[in-house]
Amino acid sequence: MDYEKIFSDTWEVFKENFVTYLIATLVAMIGSILIVTIAPLLYGLVEMAVRGVKGEPIDYKDVFSGFDNFVRSWVFVLVAVILLAIGYMLLIIPGLILSILLLYAFPLLVIRGYSGIDAIKESIEIGKNNFLDTAIISVILWIISGIGSYVIFGSLITTPIVVIASVVVTYRMIENHETAYTYVADFEEVNDTSSDANEGVHRPL
Repeated sequence: MDYEKIFSDTWEVFKENFVTYLIATLVAMIGSILIVTIAPLLYGLVEMAVRGVKGEPIDYKDVFSGFDNFVRSWVFVLVAVILLAIGYMLLIIPGLILSILLLYAFPLLVIRGYSGIDAIKESIEIGKNNFLDTAIISVILWIISGIGSYVIFGSLITTPIVVIASVVVTYRMIENHETAYTYVADFEEVNDTSSDANEGVHRPL
């Protein structure tokens, strides 16, 4: 995986709308004081990142879009928290591994429109099939988040960067996964019809 490309793409998305992301993150942080708003506001931040990665216009008010998926966002958060709690109770290592495998879960919840459980299941599947890359990206994102927490107002910058990066890498994993299956389908079709071997093959980002 091209880590440099992932983070250069992340930076370009953030830089293009950095004021909007900063305001939305601030709103989410303040709004999360109420606790019940945490999940939908996180959903809103992820949805803003998805729109930004797709090149769509965004507004800081988009952070409230998660309230349209209030129940789904909370089901996801509760299931993920319970799984992580159980994992960390089992001598920490299982929880750490699960934290890595869940890297793609929230982006998949938004991108695919999955239920919380389906997003978690696919994230774990992708993570298992690409564990080294997933672990490296996870560690990098944890370091970025850690730096933000030790700098005054640093989280206003690092939080949207981490969210955007998770969306970028999720899209990369999705496309690589679908490309592999498309290639197999094309190869089988070529054998059957003797058509052009490159026809219909998708390339990863």
